[in-house]
Order: sequence, then C-alpha cells, then structure tokens
Amino acid sequence: MPHSSAQIGCKTFFIRAAETAPAILYIGFVQRSGMGSVRLAGIRRYAATRGWRVEVLGNDVCSPEPLRDALARFRPIGCVAECWCPETALRPALFGRIPVVYFEPPNRPGWRNARGVVCAEAAVAQMAFKELSDGQPEAFAALSFFKRERWAQERIEAFRECCRQAGFDCPVSYFKIGSYEELPSCVGELVPWARSLPSHCAVFAVNDFCALGAARALAAAGRNYPRSVTLIGADGVEIEDRDKALAATFSTVRLDFELAGFLAAKMVAKIAERGRSGNRIASFPPLMVDRRKSTRGYGRREPHILEAIEMIRREACDGLTVAQLASRFPGTRRLFELRFREAAGHSALDEIMNVRLDRAIELLSGTRMPVSAISHFSGFSGEWEFWHFFRKRTGVSPRTFRSDRRQPTGR
Repeated sequence: MPHSSAQIGCKTFFIRAAETAPAILYIGFVQRSGMGSVRLAGIRRYAATRGWRVEVLGNDVCSPEPLRDALARFRPIGCVAECWCPETALRPALFGRIPVVYFEPPNRPGWRNARGVVCAEAAVAQMAFKELSDGQPEAFAALSFFKRERWAQERIEAFRECCRQAGFDCPVSYFKIGSYEELPSCVGELVPWARSLPSHCAVFAVNDFCALGAARALAAAGRNYPRSVTLIGADGVEIEDRDKALAATFSTVRLDFELAGFLAAKMVAKIAERGRSGNRIASFPPLMVDRRKSTRGYGRREPHILEAIEMIRREACDGLTVAQLASRFPGTRRLFELRFREAAGHSALDEIMNVRLDRAIELLSGTRMPVSAISHFSGFSGEWEFWHFFRKRTGVSPRTFRSDRRQPTGR
C-alpha cells in the first residue's frame, strides 16, 4: 500500500528528531566482548530514560583522529570510554571540554583526575572467599597474570585479608601471560604450580582468564575438583567457543556490567548538566556466584553428595524439596542433611534456593515475564516466598531489580 504524504512527513519528522536528540558516545566497544555488549545495554537503558541516543566508536578505530571526527560528527553531550589497554586508550585531554567517564581508569600520569566507574574489588574477593571457605578447605592459594593492575592488586589483597582473618596463609603466584591467544602455549609453566598445591586447596584466580589457565594446568597435573582442589574466578565474562566447556567447570563471581554502563551514562549526564559529578569514581558491586562443578559440592568422603547436587541443578526449579531429594538416598533425611552440610559447607536447602535465585535473575534480566510467573518458573512455592527471599539476598525487590538494573527486552 503506498504511503500518504502525511505518513511520509511523520516518518521523516521522527527520523530527524532521533538524529537531533542529544547523544552519548561509547568508545572502545568490541563486538565479540560480552562485557562490552552488556555495558552498552546499560548505557542505552539510561539514555532511553532521557530520550538520548547512543553512538558507538569501535575499539578497532580508537585513535585520536577517528575520535576528533566522531566528536565533530555526533557532537555528544558526553562520552563513555573503555580502557582495555591503558597504553593506547584515549586520554582525557583528547576530549577537550566534553565530559568523559572511563571504565576502570588506570592510576597513571595523565589519568589522575579521570572520572570512572569501577568494580568494588574487595567485595568480589570477599564473595569468592565465602564460596571457597564453605567447602572447609585445608589451604588457600591465589593466582594472577596481572602484577601491576590496580583492580588485580585490590582483589588479591582483599582475598588474603579474608584468609588471614580465618587463620590461613595465602601464597600468591604470578605468571606473565600477555594475551588470551598465548594461554594454551603457556599452560606448561603453570603445571608445576598446580602439582605443588596442597591437598584440598581452595584457589582464587583473580579473573576468569586466570581461572582458565588454572583449570587447564590442574587438568594436566591430574588434580580434580572438587575433591582435590576447588577453583573460582571472577567477572563472569563471555568465553571463546574453544574454552566454553572448560569454563563451565569452574565457578565465578559474576559482575553486573549492565549496571556499570548505566552508572557511567548517569555520571556523564550529571557532568553535562551541572558541570560536576560529585564523586569522581562510582563503584558497582558483584552480582552473585555462578556456582559450577569446581565448588558445587566438596564431598571428599561423600560421592553421593555430588550426585545430589547434580539433581538439584536439574530439578530445583521444578519444585524439588529437600525431603524428596533425601528420599532418593540411603538413610534418614536427617543423616542426609548432616552429610550434605559436612560435604558441601552449606545445607541442601541453600543449594536449592541458590539455583532458583540464579534462574530468577536470568528471567528478570532477559524476559518480560511477570514476576508472579517468574516465581513459579523458578521453583518458588509462591510470589511472597520469592519476593522475601529475593529481597533478602539482593537487597531489592524483584521489580526494583528489573527496573533499576536490567535492560528491557527488545530495546
């Protein structure tokens, strides 16, 4: 059907309105990076609340000349920039009077007064320690490929402090691996370290990249988990296809990168509108532990517990109860619960509820499903139980979590 002149005129009006709306420029986006994609979603979510558009300058064209062209073309009210590599990242001076907020700005000359959004690194380490210590390990260790980076140092120091308070020493091992592509060829250097770990050792890898290296080395050294060693990484970033199966074996502290993007865009808006942003740095907390094989049941003496935990992963959201689970194993329910807690470091009910929470967060984040339906599909007995448990664990209600921290579907 042909369009009338009124329809064409209306369409043209909206296109021009979109083009003239204030813009935020996101610099350093990498299409293959799950972290970048989620941060971009957070930036777009905040921009949508203000009627602003978001323009993107990819990491492959990040240099002073393309930046000048982009600033002249889009005339953004402000910019959000990545610092994947501080040596080549675009310094604040290049933006002139246009506000710029960085993700993880480096503590180096030329960046001293840079505004940024950073992760609450100590909270990441504390969450990792809590997950590992639930298994009652006999020793702790930490691994890092990053010796100078601020975020890595903060995680290591916070983790070691947790260990000290619990009465443990925590040796830290550093290995120099420059890039993800170098990891397979450098694993041989990690194997002696993996073999030297004491029995029932809990390992904190400073991020998922380090955890991948640790997992490869532990497998090559014949160390299996969770009985011989437990392992947790951090960030919860998207892993290359070649390593997805390996990444599915170790646990990780998942970060809320979408919230980071939202906070960065909000900070840009404050600077642009008021000429100041209040605090120079905003921080965001870790989201939750994505519990996988490496810490999913520590049953050194109870092989049945590992089987029970696998059942929980499969059936918790279908309404599985502790009584139903215990009935599948020899002995009384009380004996089963005692053995489960001794082996896993937490109760069977805790494990069930953790799986349900993980599923609820997934549905709240990625669907428009009503909260009442989410409580059902996550395995909770009712909306009140779901609301009460979710608020207790996250500090906010399910509806607030969805509206304040998640990207709506279809935007």
